[in-house]
Amino acid sequence: MQPVPATPSGGATLRPLGIGDVLDRVFAIYRARAIGLFVLGLILFVALVIAWIVLGVVFAFAGRSTFVRVSQQPTNDPVALLANPAFLELMGGLFIFFIVGWLISLLVGAVFTGAVIDAAAAAHLGQERSLSQSFVVGFQSSLRIFFAGVLVTIALALIGVVFNVASAFVSNGIVLFLIFCVYFFVQVYVQASWFVSPVIATIERHGPVSSLRRSWQLSSGFRWRIVGLVLLLVVLFLVLFVLVVFLITLIAAANQSAGAVAIFIAAFAAVPLWMPLFFGTMTVLYYDLRVRKEGFDLQLAAEAMPRA
Repeated sequence: MQPVPATPSGGATLRPLGIGDVLDRVFAIYRARAIGLFVLGLILFVALVIAWIVLGVVFAFAGRSTFVRVSQQPTNDPVALLANPAFLELMGGLFIFFIVGWLISLLVGAVFTGAVIDAAAAAHLGQERSLSQSFVVGFQSSLRIFFAGVLVTIALALIGVVFNVASAFVSNGIVLFLIFCVYFFVQVYVQASWFVSPVIATIERHGPVSSLRRSWQLSSGFRWRIVGLVLLLVVLFLVLFVLVVFLITLIAAANQSAGAVAIFIAAFAAVPLWMPLFFGTMTVLYYDLRVRKEGFDLQLAAEAMPRA
């Protein structure tokens, strides 16, 4: 008796998927659980906006005396302005502000990422999952996703530093172009290799380093397929963005007040609407890689068979 591949929701068989099949499955999941996924994104996006506002207010109050001292410095002398200790203090404060803001964004985004991945995984495998359950999983996996994201950011920054240093010793335009091409290739290769690490940190509960290592192994042999899928998502996003801008332009031409409101709504809703598609694609791709490389569909079928 041959095991039958597992069947997720929607009656689609869990099997190796083409790029078009991955997108079809993601859109099917999104249509089936659109409200829940949007609410997840909206709650955490609002939390992120509030966190930036609070951080900005704290920074403004903490640095108000520095702002006053900088404003008293004549602006017609750039050298004196750069030598002003108050100006240097302000630049240091801004640097800390953006670093803290980036860390907060990464942490809140990690909660959102884990929650959406859990909801998308449950829908893909035909399992029931409530919004609160996905939130719990998102919080539980957030630190693993957060530190994995920090490691990826540091690694990509170091790659950039290496290539910048290499470029500093080269004056030939052709060689500089070749260095840039190699840099671009390395960046794309590394990001494709670690693309599914948030899913691994959420579903398999691997630590940050282990998630990156396993993602690298799963992506082996399929990196350019991942790149192609991400490029399709980017193109789709750009098409939708142009369409929205066109509609907003029409509304603004008819009524400026309505156009301003439409722009605000579009900007506010773009992230909660789009990111579930992105992380849903990441989740479906993770399972597709496991089906292709580990026979995950057969594993599920074997586990579902009655035991003697």
